[in-house]
Amino acid sequence: MKKIIFLALILRLLGIFLFRNVDNYDLQSYLQVGELTLKGINIYPKVANLHHPYFPFFLYLEAISYWFGQSKINAIIIIKIINIIFDLGNLYLVYLLSKKNLKASFLYAVNPVSILIFCLHGQFDAIPLFFLLYSLYLIKVKKGAFSILVFSLAVMIKTWPLLFIISLYKRLKNKKLILLIPVFPLLSIIIYILLFKASFLDIGKTLISYQGLWGIWGIWALLGDWRLRWQKLSTIIFLIVFFLYSLIKNKKNIIKEAFNLLIFFFVFTTNFSIQYLSWIMPFLAIVKPKYFWLLTIGITLYLGFSYAAWIFP
Repeated sequence: MKKIIFLALILRLLGIFLFRNVDNYDLQSYLQVGELTLKGINIYPKVANLHHPYFPFFLYLEAISYWFGQSKINAIIIIKIINIIFDLGNLYLVYLLSKKNLKASFLYAVNPVSILIFCLHGQFDAIPLFFLLYSLYLIKVKKGAFSILVFSLAVMIKTWPLLFIISLYKRLKNKKLILLIPVFPLLSIIIYILLFKASFLDIGKTLISYQGLWGIWGIWALLGDWRLRWQKLSTIIFLIVFFLYSLIKNKKNIIKEAFNLLIFFFVFTTNFSIQYLSWIMPFLAIVKPKYFWLLTIGITLYLGFSYAAWIFP
């Protein structure tokens, strides 16, 4: 396993080196938010609406990276190295969740999707993904309270892990533990309000109003110009259907259940952002369906075309 972790580290560091001059909107947002946070400026709601539609946690890492970096390139490299650290954690959790299966670990270690999204694009979904996987591991080993607190950390960083809340809830012996999920998100808000004199309402509005690019993925892309009229309604309908599906989709193995939920999500979601594709990779490596390589190659080609303008400006 040590050799696989070392290989994964080399591949990800190579990715950072090869794509060190890549620039994009998200990387610029990290720098902007980091600089404003260092200056003690409240970014909610004006800046956050466009550049940080999340709970106030990752902005501290952006600020630290900006302070240590001393330059634009170095600050971005620090953020990407943070991504690598957590993605190596994801690799080890794949190892544990697959019952120490080296093939599954190797598949995740060398998959190009995670490397492109975390080391080229610079998206930080590796962090909430780590805490999500860790919470799933803890629920499997019957540590319900600890699992929910770790899940709370995942939600604090990005809200998309809430897609799996029903899967966790069904496996809790003490159902009341689910009430612990808001602990860390609320704590992050309270600390930010005290430090930056921000408004709870402004932070809440920013989080609720955010969604990915609408209408370019799934069947809703077929609506053309009409899609804008159904934007909010379709999102609500999708979430209702998704959570109903979560209730009826019962598998003994929580990883296989989560994998099926993600397939359902990608087929029917009305909102999409390219970094979402990183979510499925650890589950894909563990479940190892027959179409693993076909799907991995397809996603990689999609990412390649999407990132081409950044790589060859």
